[in-house]
Amino acid sequence: MHIYDKNIKVISQEQKNYIKFLGVKSDPLIKKMINLLMRDGKRSKAENVLNKALQSLDQDYPGRAIHIFYLGILAVRQDISVRLKPKPKTRRNKQSFNVYLPRVISPFCGLNLGMRSLLQVSRERSTDSPLWYNLSKELLKASQNKGEVINKRYSLNKLAISNKRRIHFGVRY
Repeated sequence: MHIYDKNIKVISQEQKNYIKFLGVKSDPLIKKMINLLMRDGKRSKAENVLNKALQSLDQDYPGRAIHIFYLGILAVRQDISVRLKPKPKTRRNKQSFNVYLPRVISPFCGLNLGMRSLLQVSRERSTDSPLWYNLSKELLKASQNKGEVINKRYSLNKLAISNKRRIHFGVRY
């Protein structure tokens, strides 16, 4: 099976699989995703994983892979974080329950945390399928405001809102 382009050149199916998303590597979000995917300095492997994930999205939704990527990343960004309030060093424990202190996160840090959680969930997904496949499915679910990462974000926001009377929001940079 051959695919013809505008110049009537024959492009084999194997050559089509190696066509990369050129010009996208210069984008800051793609660079950040590659850096988060990278293990032990293996940049080319991380680029291949992200490229295969974008290609699998492009096969299912032609021409929309980058759009799905951006929608997914913007959907998983975090606005608020929660940390446990340290318990006082007293002899009697006056508080038997945990107190959560909500904090506002800067937009850059929120994008970073969202991308990390997306990668963590895709790594924890089934080990039968490769990482690029899991990453593409998680990006697709996140772009539709579904999935495990979005549920974690909503539950974290609900926890922060329920504890917001305990402290004024402080900005974390």
